[in-house]
Amino acid sequence: MYGGVDTFRIMLDSEIHPHGLNQPNANIGEYTFNIRLPFIRSDYKKYILYVDNFSVSLKGLTTQSVHLRLLNLSNYNSYSSQTGGNNNVVAYIYNPNITAGRTDNLVLNYQAPQAPYHISSIPDNLAIKLATMDNNHINFSDAENFWTANLRIDAYYDDMSC
Repeated sequence: MYGGVDTFRIMLDSEIHPHGLNQPNANIGEYTFNIRLPFIRSDYKKYILYVDNFSVSLKGLTTQSVHLRLLNLSNYNSYSSQTGGNNNVVAYIYNPNITAGRTDNLVLNYQAPQAPYHISSIPDNLAIKLATMDNNHINFSDAENFWTANLRIDAYYDDMSC
């Protein structure tokens, strides 16, 4: 059993890029974020990632599914038929209102804070891809389509004072 846990929260979105620059691959739903956490111990024994919230606004798109993939961080001891190896999808959203003639804006939400993803370390950067279930690109390059993701990492350590 572990003696202590540090919790790190990471809030990401499609609209803000470090240094005020646009994400060069937003038109294919790919983003890279530098993660600068203030205090990280060197003796963590276990890391668990949670996706507390994931929301997508698809202004007028008829996309049927959105998968949030962490390209450089995978759930170890897992399998994905899409990758043929470890699972890199941490959140799925399926559109319940599929119609070609839809005129309303579509906002999809995911909430599952108790779904754990076991990871091997706290990342220095996150490479993210938002794609359909068939791995097709979703264009987030204009202001009408955007997303947010609220991630949490619990990092466990041995507390010798216990």
